[in-house]
Amino acid sequence: MKMKMNLKLVAMLAALAMPVAAQASDDPFEKAMEVYGCGDYPKALKAFFPLAEAGDRWAQYQVGMMLEQGQGAEADLRTAYDWYMKAAKQGVADAYFALGQIYSRGQVVAADPVKAYSWFDLAVQAGHKVAVDWRNMEAPKLGPADLQAARKIMSDWLEKVRKP
Repeated sequence: MKMKMNLKLVAMLAALAMPVAAQASDDPFEKAMEVYGCGDYPKALKAFFPLAEAGDRWAQYQVGMMLEQGQGAEADLRTAYDWYMKAAKQGVADAYFALGQIYSRGQVVAADPVKAYSWFDLAVQAGHKVAVDWRNMEAPKLGPADLQAARKIMSDWLEKVRKP
């Protein structure tokens, strides 16, 4: 009796979950994330790319991250930087953080603690938790004039960024 009830419960839960799963898989970004989660990076990158080109901010970030890490294609930090910038223009905190790291490390661009601090602070303001530590690592490198310059960069950026 108990086994029969458990089987009925499992069947009922599975039936309830089907419409939800079908809805989630209809979203092209979610489909691409499923492929990414399975580790098929070349297929995932091909799925994200048209979405990113069409302006999907999360796909733009994902393409940047995959290109930075060499997932699905040879690592290309220059192109990753460009995709991060597109996502940043749409207010993606993770893109702000990635750009901060690039400026902090001096990868593809000259190391610039003022810009690194600015990007990290933008990420913090947008709710990125890890960016606080990175911003705090950059802060000792800056004098009062540098902090003022960083604030100017941030305010200029926030004026032109398209809010999500």
